[in-house]
Order: sequence, then C-alpha cells, then structure tokens
Amino acid sequence: MEENNSKEINLLQLISLFFNWLKKKWELILNFLGYLLRLSFRHILVIFIAVLVCFSIGYYLSRPSARIYKAEAVAMLYGVDTQTAKEVSKQLESSVSSNTLFSLSSKLSLPDSVTKNIVEITSFYVIDYLKDGVADMIDYKNSHSLTDTLNLRMKDRFCLQIKTLNINQVPIVQAAILNYFNTNLVMRNQFNIRKSEITQQINICDIELQRIDSLAKIFYFKDTEKQIRFEKDKLLVGDQKKQLFFEDLLKLHDIKAFAQSKLTDYTQPMTLPSGLVVNPNPENGRLKYEIVGLFLGFLIGLFVSALIENFKKILSFLDKK
Repeated sequence: MEENNSKEINLLQLISLFFNWLKKKWELILNFLGYLLRLSFRHILVIFIAVLVCFSIGYYLSRPSARIYKAEAVAMLYGVDTQTAKEVSKQLESSVSSNTLFSLSSKLSLPDSVTKNIVEITSFYVIDYLKDGVADMIDYKNSHSLTDTLNLRMKDRFCLQIKTLNINQVPIVQAAILNYFNTNLVMRNQFNIRKSEITQQINICDIELQRIDSLAKIFYFKDTEKQIRFEKDKLLVGDQKKQLFFEDLLKLHDIKAFAQSKLTDYTQPMTLPSGLVVNPNPENGRLKYEIVGLFLGFLIGLFVSALIENFKKILSFLDKK
C-alpha cells in the first residue's frame, strides 16, 4: 500500500476540520452568552434601571402628540423637466425655521401653526425600467447609478414626500406646495412655451387638413389624361385611377388627436393626480419604539455592568506609563 503524501488532505479530513472549526466557534458563542447571562444576573438592578429608562424614553417619543406620519405622491410635470422641479424643491427641503426669510411659513404662505407640524419635505427620483415610460421604482436612497443607460430617471415626474405631526393639515399643505411650484417663474415659462408648441401643432394640422381637402376636391373632379400604348400588337388604354388622400388625412387626424389629448393635461406646470397619500402607521409607533427601547436598554445595561466589574482593570490600564 502506497504511503500518502503528508502535504495532501482527503475529503473526510477536510470535513472533519470544518466541523471542528464550527464546534469551536459554537463553544465560543455559548461561553459568551453564558457570560452575559451571569453578568446580567449579578447586576440585575443595573439592567432593570437601564431597561426602564430606555423604555420610558421610547414611550415618551411615541406619544400621540409627537407621532410622525408620512404622506407622499408622484408629481406629474408638464413642459418642465424633473431636474428643474428638483431644484425648485430644494428651497422647501432646506428651509430653516429659525430664519423668517428661509422658513416654510414665508415660502408656502402658511401660518406658523401649520408649518411647525411639518417635520420634513423631501423629493426623490422615479426610475423607469426598460425605458417604456412606466414608473417602476422610487429611488428613496438616491443611489441609482447614473451610468445605467437602461434604467433611467423619468423626466416628467418625481416623488414628493412630507412628514407631519398633524395629518388633518395635509390638504392645506398640499395646496400650498402646489401653488409654490406652479407660481415659480422658471417652471411657468417652460410650461407656457411647451403649451404654445402643442397649440401650434394643432393649428398646423387644421391648416393642412383644409389644404388637403381642397386639393382632393380639385383632383377628384379633374379629368385625367388617357394613356394609350401598344403591347404585343394590341392597343391598350391605361388605367384611369385617381390618387386618394385618405391616408394623409388619417395621419393628420392622429397627430391632431394626440396633441389635443396632451393639451388637456396642460392645466398647470405640476399636478398631484392622487394627492398626498397619508400612511396611517406612524414612523415612531408605540410598539416599535417600546421594543427598540427594551433592546437598547438591555444592551446599555450590559455595557454598564461590564464597566462596573472591570472598573479597577480600566483604571490600572489608564494609569500605566
């Protein structure tokens, strides 16, 4: 029987080494959990106080008067590109309540009793997969790659989100935000220019329809010249066909109908088709914050307990020269 090379290892040995490694890691985890259990038992009072304090803080932060609700909607743009609207939105997103010139009250023309309940206003790009004009995803993390040429930011819409303490004031805030965007000079000019272009397209279609109709009436009733030719010792008279213009008319009607359907949407530079939709579940719900408070309280209690037990070691380490 040939001797095995000492540098080689077979499959069974590899599996055995792997399970031995897992066993050691599992023992370390169990020992660490046992240490935490003994530590928490020895300092049960510290753990209890830390959990109680964090639980109370979570309960206080999730009280009804401090609950934050989120409302959002997809804003549709007409004649305005998304980048322009996002630049206008920055004025609202960066508002400072301490300065009267840059506060939401001055920008939205709302009383302080309403704007003080607005926690945050943010906007996000809408991503279109496959470049088919259908909104597929809202880029909440603002992490979409600009080098991706397939999944693009849509140019005619973006997501507008507000966080508020009072959901009853959402309609008032929505009307003020729409008025702020729709009265912006840059957005208004772009909107009027594009609307004028669509109106001009419709006028051109009307003129062309009249021209083709007049031309058709003249051509249909005009006698065509007879075409005579010899073919294989026979005298043939050419076909007396007249050109029809119905394809041109149908094409113009399609262009005009499409332009008219677009023109009906051009009422304002920006609209919110669904309005701001409020999420009834608050971001700082009581159950969520209480669970987080219990978990953080336990971790803080363990940390303080470990400091108490190792206080002398820490002092001696700091006192070393």
